[in-house]
Amino acid sequence: MPNELIVADVQQAFLEYRVNFKEPIVEIWYGGRQGETVKALLKALLPWHVGLENLTWNHSARNGSEIQLTFAVPSLLASIQVGLGGAIMTAFNPDWSRAPQFVSLFQTGLDALKTIAAQDLLSQQTTLGLHVKPSERPFREVLMRFVNTKALGSEDAIMFGVSVYHNDYSFVIDSSALFPGSVFIKLIRNFVANERFETMAKILLEDEENTLHRLGLRVQ
Repeated sequence: MPNELIVADVQQAFLEYRVNFKEPIVEIWYGGRQGETVKALLKALLPWHVGLENLTWNHSARNGSEIQLTFAVPSLLASIQVGLGGAIMTAFNPDWSRAPQFVSLFQTGLDALKTIAAQDLLSQQTTLGLHVKPSERPFREVLMRFVNTKALGSEDAIMFGVSVYHNDYSFVIDSSALFPGSVFIKLIRNFVANERFETMAKILLEDEENTLHRLGLRVQ
């Protein structure tokens, strides 16, 4: 039962959102509209106190895919990176108690960018990574039930990992490279182009809950 599960001890987490445009927004960079883009995004991000000191760009881009503007959002340990082909939004150590703030930030940034670019979206993808500390049972013992250790000839392995792939969703449970005895969980989900962040956040929470439940844990 969910109430019998132990709250996961998340030691470190990250969230990444990627969106791809149907066509590169080359006219913004090479059509004299860079300043217009910066001004519009700074205005949209003003509620999060994003100013010129939070704006950087890649001076040493070697090709078109490396051209980008980055708007840092220190209050949420987040950032929005805008490139020719799309945008990447990240957050370090997000937690679900602040989910409405991240949803508002990312949706505001995306809406502003869509208005500026006048470009349809092609695809959206979220990636959530978690380093989770073991509770009462070592993770090696928990993960053994998902692995045929005898068939693998690995009964004495110090840790096991699991990966599952669907058409629009995948998850990985592996040994954490940062925290001994812990696991690293990676959840990746693809969304249709018109899905909004509020819906994506709900689905992402369900994905995290379902994965943690397999380990005898829960979100909160």
